[in-house]
Amino acid sequence: MVAATNPLFAKLTVLLVEDDGFALKLAQSVLRNLGVGHVILARDGAEAIRILDSKATRADLIISDWNMPNVTGLDLLRHVRKTWQNMPFIMLTGRATEDFVLAAKEHGVNGYVVKPFSPDQLSRKIQSVFNMKPDA
Repeated sequence: MVAATNPLFAKLTVLLVEDDGFALKLAQSVLRNLGVGHVILARDGAEAIRILDSKATRADLIISDWNMPNVTGLDLLRHVRKTWQNMPFIMLTGRATEDFVLAAKEHGVNGYVVKPFSPDQLSRKIQSVFNMKPDA
């Protein structure tokens, strides 16, 4: 089932952080199909930090993989919370263990999505993070 497009998605700029090429393309495709206005791609947490720190682009939402080399999704979340305390942040993970959920919540994650995910799951999570009215 393909998620309905929420017109508010068109106004969003999403920083998508994923080190796996296939998963990056898949998530990017899902975001575009949902009607997200602008998607900025980062191949790892270090690149995401460079993009954010450059202040050349302002993201409305960060969607990041948890398990990445060098700078993990949790490391990225910690960095984001130091500078942008209110930046919405959704973590993607292949595992949703109790330890993962507690660590992510402890550092202020707004939500998480377990991979593999459907367009509907990602759409509902984004809507939840922004308190958008659910799709009809």
